[in-house]
Amino acid sequence: MALWDNLGKKTTETTAKAIQKAKELSDITKLNSMISDEEKKISNNYYQIGKLYVSIHRTDYEEDFAGMVLAVKESEDRISSYKMQIQDIKGVIRCEKCGAEVPRGVAFCSSCGAEMPKAETIDLSRYERCENCGAVIERGMRFCTSCGNPMPAADKPVEMENAEATPVQEKIVCPQCGAKLNKGVQFCTECGTKIQK
Repeated sequence: MALWDNLGKKTTETTAKAIQKAKELSDITKLNSMISDEEKKISNNYYQIGKLYVSIHRTDYEEDFAGMVLAVKESEDRISSYKMQIQDIKGVIRCEKCGAEVPRGVAFCSSCGAEMPKAETIDLSRYERCENCGAVIERGMRFCTSCGNPMPAADKPVEMENAEATPVQEKIVCPQCGAKLNKGVQFCTECGTKIQK
């Protein structure tokens, strides 16, 4: 009978140990989950602090933050450029008053009725086509803004058939030589440096 009692006692002890281990494992899992939740809150707060810092110190940031702030600006510029490309593909512009997408060339916004700005047209005689890739670029540029190919002398006339008048573009600055460039170009027109997007 003592054998059965000892066996029953050992089984009870083993079961109690297994239950204790399972409870410990459950507690550890619960605590790890709580740690993970707090780490997510910290990460979100760091994100919010960084976003607030950049919005307040967009131009007067400390030297330690220069690389990160500039990287944010570059990404925002790329996003803006991509959005403009999407609008060009769709043939729309955004209403400055309500933000609705409006077909190019209409006089008034179809959502809020605001008057739409009239697009400035560019004098096409000031532009030429790249012999390498066919892109339309400003005359006198030493390099193509799309492929980086050296351009021929500015005196050589180039046919501009099928070139459409486009709105005046915002300017960016070449990081290598400081030349002012149209937003969205891939290569600097003065030094040929690839422009990072």
